[in-house]
Amino acid sequence: MIRNAHFPMLCGLCCLLVLSTWGQDSSDSGPALGDVARHQRERRQNAKGTRKVISDDDIPASRMHTVRDQVAEFVIIPAIRISGQAPLDNAPVSTAAGQKPPRASVGFGPHLTSPDSCYQGSLDCAEDALLAAYRTGTWAGSSSRVVFDSDGSVEDFPARVVHFEVVDDVRGKMLGTAALIQTPVAIVQAVCLYQAPNQTDVEPECDAFIASLQVDVPERYIYVEHH
Repeated sequence: MIRNAHFPMLCGLCCLLVLSTWGQDSSDSGPALGDVARHQRERRQNAKGTRKVISDDDIPASRMHTVRDQVAEFVIIPAIRISGQAPLDNAPVSTAAGQKPPRASVGFGPHLTSPDSCYQGSLDCAEDALLAAYRTGTWAGSSSRVVFDSDGSVEDFPARVVHFEVVDDVRGKMLGTAALIQTPVAIVQAVCLYQAPNQTDVEPECDAFIASLQVDVPERYIYVEHH
């Protein structure tokens, strides 16, 4: 049981203080996110019959490093903390068009500057918002679609692993793996994106990133309401 007590304070965005209590039952959260990603990869690779199935243990620790962020800062104060083991050669998912792309781009969200991400809605809504984000801004004119997805959990929070595709005139065809994690206060996401020709090498690293995710929702926080 996680108990959240909220205390009065003033903030520039007008804070709404509430008392809330929220509990989780890990028995209903489904399979672990790492197992979901691994089973998805094995099922797809076995169907193709042309690629060796790679487990997370096959990826040297020296090729990964810890990345951290604070997300949903416009929903609660202090914000939710999220981290994972990402490939060493990575960059933010907002890397500008025309730059030489790294092996993988990783990122967390939502942030204050993010478009409507259904952070208080359903996983279905969050999945639609994920795809929509790759058709606006620097990705304007791109097409995006879900290749396949499945539900699981991360640290007892319900979660969905989404494998998706983005086709852009400049970047070409990109593939991505995202985790949408439904915490008691907001749906947060982690994304690993890479160029399609690098799939054999980079996809296992993205799966390892998704499997390593850790989410920390503060026990005491303040809801922020915007007007």
